[in-house]
Amino acid sequence: MKVLAREPPDAPHTRQVLFQSLGITAVDFRCRAHVAAEGREEPNPTHSIVLVRRGVFRRIEQRETVLADPNHVLLFNAGAPYRYAHPLPGGDACTILTVETQRALELVGRHAPADAEHPERPFRCGAGLSSPRAVWLHWELLHLVAIEADRLALEDTLAELAHEAVACAYGAPGPSRGASPPAQRRRRDLVEAVKLMISERLERPPSLTELADVLGCSPYHLSHTFHGTAGLSLRGYVRRLRARVAAERLAAGASRLTPLALDLGYADHSHFTNSFRREWGVSPSTFRSRLAKGWPPS
Repeated sequence: MKVLAREPPDAPHTRQVLFQSLGITAVDFRCRAHVAAEGREEPNPTHSIVLVRRGVFRRIEQRETVLADPNHVLLFNAGAPYRYAHPLPGGDACTILTVETQRALELVGRHAPADAEHPERPFRCGAGLSSPRAVWLHWELLHLVAIEADRLALEDTLAELAHEAVACAYGAPGPSRGASPPAQRRRRDLVEAVKLMISERLERPPSLTELADVLGCSPYHLSHTFHGTAGLSLRGYVRRLRARVAAERLAAGASRLTPLALDLGYADHSHFTNSFRREWGVSPSTFRSRLAKGWPPS
């Protein structure tokens, strides 16, 4: 792996430049933060695309809050002020694509041409659910960096990943028709609270009734609001998050499937295999072997 820059290993977070080309720099970012309340406002240094690999953190932009977990892609604008919080222990790990302005304008232009007219703030959409293709491209890029693949393969994968990640954010559900801004905010806040409760107990998520009781609403309202606001049903969100966490652990070298399945709350090896195949189209063992070979997404 070619390392262009690296921070001291004892820093609260580390940044390691993995690859740089096409006006984009791929950076491995790892935060060691313990549980921490909302910090001070910080301007983002560059236009950035962030793909979460592990952990959970909260991003606050003005009054807009997003709980970022491995189901998410986030977009940041250079100079825009953000605040961060870490509601759960364990820190987080992300791949950050820092993007030059001209490249950012090109990326958003195919989804929202009007946004490409604003170089000071090209990313008008801040976050979205990452697609399976974005996850595959993400891991393929990391694998190609690790084996020091040829520049064509690296650049092509980087370009596809950047396009796919922006498409994920711009494909996120918009505000509900007819809902007032306060009502929209209440719905978003409800969804963000649910996401945190799921991440806290991913191995044994609370029931819909438990969630509704804690959050002070009816189970029917909660189910409908989550699906309409997040763009995915509650059960689908949990299934996808478990599959993403399982895939990250397989990519990190987990070799024993049954302990991994039980640790993530699957009933048994068979349940894990069937659920994983439903999300990825292949079994966990096939996923692991293909990833080790640098298998690209179809």
